[in-house]
Amino acid sequence: MIDLKTVFSVSQLARHLNDHLRNEFGSIRIQGEVAAFTRASSGHWYLALKDESAQLKAVMFRQRNVLAGFFPAVGDKVEVLAQLAMYEQRGELQLIVDVIKKAGQGNLHEQYLQLKTKLTQEGLFDSGRKRSLPSVVFNLGVITSLQAAALADVKQALARRAPHVEYSVYHTAVQGEQAAAQIIEALRKADQAGHQALVLCRGGGSLEDLWCFNVEAVVRAVAACKTPIVVGVGHETDVTLAEFAADLRAATPTAAAELISRPTRELLAEIQGLHMGLRKALRHRAQMLVQRVDRAELGLLTPTAYLNSLESRLSSASSRLPKLVERGLVQQSNSIGGLWQSMSLEMEASQNSVDRSTQFLQSALSAAQRRRMAAFDSSIERLGSVVEAVSPQRTLERGYAFLQPEGRDTVIRSVADVQTGDGLRATLADGEIVVNVREKTELRGTFNKDVKKSR
Repeated sequence: MIDLKTVFSVSQLARHLNDHLRNEFGSIRIQGEVAAFTRASSGHWYLALKDESAQLKAVMFRQRNVLAGFFPAVGDKVEVLAQLAMYEQRGELQLIVDVIKKAGQGNLHEQYLQLKTKLTQEGLFDSGRKRSLPSVVFNLGVITSLQAAALADVKQALARRAPHVEYSVYHTAVQGEQAAAQIIEALRKADQAGHQALVLCRGGGSLEDLWCFNVEAVVRAVAACKTPIVVGVGHETDVTLAEFAADLRAATPTAAAELISRPTRELLAEIQGLHMGLRKALRHRAQMLVQRVDRAELGLLTPTAYLNSLESRLSSASSRLPKLVERGLVQQSNSIGGLWQSMSLEMEASQNSVDRSTQFLQSALSAAQRRRMAAFDSSIERLGSVVEAVSPQRTLERGYAFLQPEGRDTVIRSVADVQTGDGLRATLADGEIVVNVREKTELRGTFNKDVKKSR
């Protein structure tokens, strides 16, 4: 208890209250809505937290807020770990904040960190797999909601900075349960459309609002895009896993549009520079050609000097021509004589060789023809004997006959082909007889089987 006789100075009482508050409450967790926020040049944050019926001022020093990962905005629901203290100079009660996070994000934040660690270990966020953006983009694919403010920011940035860029918008939800699946489908369509680059964007929001950009399937879909992609989600302090997987991260949708497009005026300046350089190169080339023509003109002879030179060369050639012709004729005559003698000897030797070969071939051909004719005669004689032995006439002469029904030319091959009382014509070696069938008997046993097989 405080003795009523004790008189405190203002500073003593303020200090006493400060110590009492710290000892009584220690570190406490408080949840509320950000009513005001100021970032001082020193880096400290000054904010106010409120609920339906009360408000408390708070301060978060620079060495603590650099670990927060986001900038609080008015209206944000936050949860803080703080100490209750008295700001003695003003006599105001305030919270000294050690940790701040958006309210309700505890479990999601843990999921975020776990998935980030997993994908980092897989190498999905490695800088080595990221591609450079095209130096100049004329055809852009924008993946976002048609109702999103981010789309208006991108359009405004392109219209202001790079009106030469044509873009197609691929609509998708950017918040809610269906957003992840729609984003993946929109990425697939945009990636197959042949754009030079893609932009995936949406405005800021809470961790819950932006969670579809932290879904593993969406992050992998961003990483799998064959087209270079820039992801700009939320404000500068909002960092989603899809941004880590992109080829380039933009702090905001507007920044994404600016990163992906070179200013039209810059391109025009570059084109003008190239035009000037080309004109300069053409002028230099023309000057070099003129100098070459001048040097060539200096080496040319006058028409009179040129004619005199030709006349001198013609006179010299005329004096040498008779001797050259005479020497050439002698050489050609000697060459032709030797060639004729050589050809005569070769022709005589060739003719003798041909005569000998012809005689030998004629003799061999005659002998071969005689042997071949003898062989043919022998074969014909043997074949005639065989044909004669198996002819139908010889078979009939051995006592056989073949039967035919009267009036028909078919040959009867089985007793099944005739009936008792039928008239038959039997052909023998020397004529025909007509007979009637009085009785028929089918053979049984081995002979009958052989007959059937022979058919």
